Amino acid sequence: MLKKVTLLMVIITLCSYSCHRDEHRYIYVINNYDKAIYYGISFSYPDTSILTIQVVPGDNGNISHKIKSGEQKTIMAEVFSLKPTMQFFIFDADVIESTPWDSIAVHSMLLKRFQYTVSDMEKCNWTITYP
Repeated sequence: MLKKVTLLMVIITLCSYSCHRDEHRYIYVINNYDKAIYYGISFSYPDTSILTIQVVPGDNGNISHKIKSGEQKTIMAEVFSLKPTMQFFIFDADVIESTPWDSIAVHSMLLKRFQYTVSDMEKCNWTITYP
């Protein structure tokens, strides 16, 4: 009986470990730029157009995607459950706040575009740093 209980405990422990080891993973976004930035995420790869994302100011000019200079934000890594390749776009906050989104998208007014898979994120320790 003791062997069966011990075996059952080992199986439960192994299953529990394998089921939950990736549960709390985050993507860390760090702004080392001297000004505020906005970010947008797209899963429309191989379409690399920024037309597929929207970074639009909300009430009082606040956007959940805004990162002030020297700040860090976190994104749940489960975003990769949508598609295996994520595109990450960085925009200057001044441009987002003063220019209509249609103009930004048509003229590709972005600072940087990154492309990541889960493997890429593992290589950079789940951290996106701009610049």
